Amino acid sequence: MVELATLCPHPMPVRAIRRETPDVWTLELSPPPDYRYLPGQYALVGIDGGRALRAYTLSSSPALNDFLSITVRRLSGGLGSGWLTGEVQVGDTLWLSTAQGNFTPEHAPDSDYLFLAGGCGVTPVMAITRWLLAHRPDATLVVLYHAQTPADLIFAAEWTRLEQRYPKRLRLHRLVDRAPDAACRQAPLSRELLAELVPDIARRTVMCCGPAGYMALAAELAESLGVPAERFHHEAFQAAAVAALDEAADDGVRHRVLLQPWGDEAEVAHGGNLLAALEAQQIPVTAACRSGQCGSCKVKVLEGDFELGEQSALSEAELADGYALACCCSVHGDLVIEGA
Repeated sequence: MVELATLCPHPMPVRAIRRETPDVWTLELSPPPDYRYLPGQYALVGIDGGRALRAYTLSSSPALNDFLSITVRRLSGGLGSGWLTGEVQVGDTLWLSTAQGNFTPEHAPDSDYLFLAGGCGVTPVMAITRWLLAHRPDATLVVLYHAQTPADLIFAAEWTRLEQRYPKRLRLHRLVDRAPDAACRQAPLSRELLAELVPDIARRTVMCCGPAGYMALAAELAESLGVPAERFHHEAFQAAAVAALDEAADDGVRHRVLLQPWGDEAEVAHGGNLLAALEAQQIPVTAACRSGQCGSCKVKVLEGDFELGEQSALSEAELADGYALACCCSVHGDLVIEGA
């Protein structure tokens, strides 16, 4: 069981639930008065009384909404999404962590933007778009939103309202994989599409959220069209989702993790997340962003087999010395580690 009081200390009653698409719901919550977050950030949510943690974007916008919301796609067999969209009712209480992540417009205060959103990756894009239109009156925004079909477009009615309210500042392109209609074009993400729809892409700050393959392609295309690396940003909270405390892909193989010099031990499924394993045994770990960017959960691997995902907070010298970020480290054998 997750120690909710430690990891998710903020209780938030559910005040409303609405269905966005056939498989996506938004849950509106009543946050404590002192809860602070930036547009585009996410939070960890305690699932089913503490059975697991899941990371969800805060799809509301600070100072614009008097509630806090998360938007969840129901996945077949998904522990968190199934519980949130099938069992949670208005009046229930969810427990959330503090807001995390740096996929926010704070790093480019004087920019025009291009947003590339794939599927549920539109949730932080909506939160940021809504906030920018209200608070950055000089910014222009182009949004390319890819979904499977027109029926899968999340926040469809709100997108229309924003287009009507800000016709000179917001250009939204609805792009689908199949079944296009009068409002939606069938067009995959490509260099030709970006050059056509965003001819000034090289001067914009580009922010991208979606499946890993979509974001990797977006980064490659943006670079080819002259976008400097420092002006391309992608959402990396998938690492926090991987750090959920249940091991969905558990094949029965277990590994032992020994923390030196104190001798604490944890057990983890093959391929499981190191941070999740340590927290499951209530071994104290400082973990702020949980997305491989802040470096606070750095450990040194003295022995054992592991694999790193996102590791932007580590230098080449640290990697060569065997350092790893627990939040992004998957375990493939018995480990001996040392706290940083």
